[in-house]
Amino acid sequence: MVDVKKLRCALLTLVALVMLSVTAFAENYPATMADGDWVLIDGGMGVGYYADKNTVDVQQYAPPKYQITIKVISVQFSDEYWREHDTYIGGPYRVGEGFPMTFRYDWTTKSLFHERDGKWLLWDTNQDYSHAEGNPMIPYAAEVAFATAYNMRFFNDKTYYSPFLKKHYRIIDESLYQILGI
Repeated sequence: MVDVKKLRCALLTLVALVMLSVTAFAENYPATMADGDWVLIDGGMGVGYYADKNTVDVQQYAPPKYQITIKVISVQFSDEYWREHDTYIGGPYRVGEGFPMTFRYDWTTKSLFHERDGKWLLWDTNQDYSHAEGNPMIPYAAEVAFATAYNMRFFNDKTYYSPFLKKHYRIIDESLYQILGI
């Protein structure tokens, strides 16, 4: 018979580890590339995703409403280098394809929408966005785009609620703002 209490504890521990990996990924990948123009927004399994600050395109500036597109570039790092050094920093890499991400912001409500397949989806701050539960690069790419366009923080210290861990967490880690210089 399955011990439900042990199973629940193991599941919560797994979710906590996955959530920690969302911010911990930054330790193993270069925080920036291309002379600081590419900013790390996500990483895992040897692939880093970088928001290219040079590609920010403000499509709507009508405060409190904004719409911005930014290109995200994938970078494949060397697994061999990882096995030898336990990090991807300093190792060889191959730049992959890039893709655009478009965001709509509402400053008044601090709401963020992202476009997918021609539809606008709300980035819900009361949902887990770990790799297991969703797409953690969305708020980070959106924040890089907004900060690059306006030299301001959109989310700043706003938190989201994890229904799994029953805790509030910052949407954007302060380290991203340090990298962006804001």
